[in-house]
Amino acid sequence: MTSRTRAAGHGFTLIEILLVVAIALIVTGLAIPAFVRSYQAANLRSAARSVVTAGKYARNMAVLQQRQMTVFFDSNAGRIDIVALERASGPPLDAFLDGRRGITGGNESFTTDVRRSVELPEQVRIQNFSAPSASQSLDGIYWINYFPSGISDSFSLRIVHQNQRRSVTIEVDHLSGTTTVTHE
Repeated sequence: MTSRTRAAGHGFTLIEILLVVAIALIVTGLAIPAFVRSYQAANLRSAARSVVTAGKYARNMAVLQQRQMTVFFDSNAGRIDIVALERASGPPLDAFLDGRRGITGGNESFTTDVRRSVELPEQVRIQNFSAPSASQSLDGIYWINYFPSGISDSFSLRIVHQNQRRSVTIEVDHLSGTTTVTHE
């Protein structure tokens, strides 16, 4: 009798096991949405950091190398390219953009040097872009010029997560390069 009682006293009952499993499921059910929100916020922070870093890099390279740098934001491909365009005869920017859109032809009298290319995180896209010149966008491609003097075009860029519950607005001052990042 004593050996059976001791053996039975050391185990768990079915109700105790079911209670532990139910508590674990409830905790998991509460933690998963918080984890998803945290992951989405991390993707947006990463994309904002990529935009800010690309601008700072382009400004520094323009000043150090005394050549114009251009940052392209491709909303269709979800990519940021930092490019040094060498101006020759003809419209190099138009030819470069035609090449990006898959249009081939005529004017190859320019060289491009893609310095960096950064992919935006999955499910993050560019929603709004505004710059003083309306001619700085074409078919979902937006660009900002950085000049050897250290100034750039001012711009505002809004990136959103695919579920559109979270967004980040990035504004850059053209003279100082001061960047303001607003999480919404």
